[in-house]
Amino acid sequence: MSDHSVDARQTSAEPGVLLRAFSALVSLLLPVAALLAVFAAAYTGRNLYITSFDVFPPEQWYLNPGYWLTYGHAVLPALFLVLSLINRRYGPGLTMSAVLISWLIAGGVFIWAVYTYGLSGVRSSLASLPVMANFAGALFAGQLLSVYLFDRLRGIPWWRAPFYAILWGGILYAGLFYVQMLMNSGAPVANRIAVILAIHAGWAFFGVLIYHLFRRLVRPLPGYGGA
Repeated sequence: MSDHSVDARQTSAEPGVLLRAFSALVSLLLPVAALLAVFAAAYTGRNLYITSFDVFPPEQWYLNPGYWLTYGHAVLPALFLVLSLINRRYGPGLTMSAVLISWLIAGGVFIWAVYTYGLSGVRSSLASLPVMANFAGALFAGQLLSVYLFDRLRGIPWWRAPFYAILWGGILYAGLFYVQMLMNSGAPVANRIAVILAIHAGWAFFGVLIYHLFRRLVRPLPGYGGA
C-alpha cells in the first residue's frame, strides 16, 4: 500500500473524529444546563424556609422542620430525575460526562467567588469548607449510584430504572451528607433524617410521574424497548 493512500485515509478520518467530538459537545449543552439549573434553584432556595408542616407546639419546636427545612432541600433531589432523563436519552457515558462538566463549572464558580468576595464571604453565604467538601462528595457519590442503577435496571417495566435511580441515589447522598453533619452538630438528628428521607422517597414517586410525561419528548437509546 502506498504512502499516499495511507495519508488520504488518515486525512479522511480526522474530520469524522472532529465531527463526533463536536456532536458530543453539542449534546452535552442541554444536560449540563439542566444540572446547573437544579444547582442554581437549590442555591436560590437555601434561605427560604418551609413552615407549612410545623404542627407541633412552641415547646416542641425541635420537632417542627420549619426552622431548618428550606426550598433548597426540597429542590435538590430533582437532580436525580434530571440524571435519569439524560441517561434515558444518551446513556451512562455522556451522562457522567455531563455530571463531571457540571462539577467543573461549579468549581470554577466557587473559585471565582472566593477570588471576588474572599473565602470568609463565601463561607458566610454557603458553609464551612469541611461541610462543603462533605456535601460535594456525598452528592457526587449519589449521582454515580443513580447513573449506575438506571443503566443496570432500564428496560421493562419502564418505571423501575428511574424510580430506583432517583430513590437510592438520593438516599445515598442524604445518608453520607446529613448523618455525618448532624452527628457532629449536636442538633436533633432523628426527625431531620426522617424528613430528608421522606423528601427523597417522595421525589422517587413524583419523579416517575414527571419521567412518564417526558417519555415521548425524550426518546431513549435504541435496544431498550422504549424504556
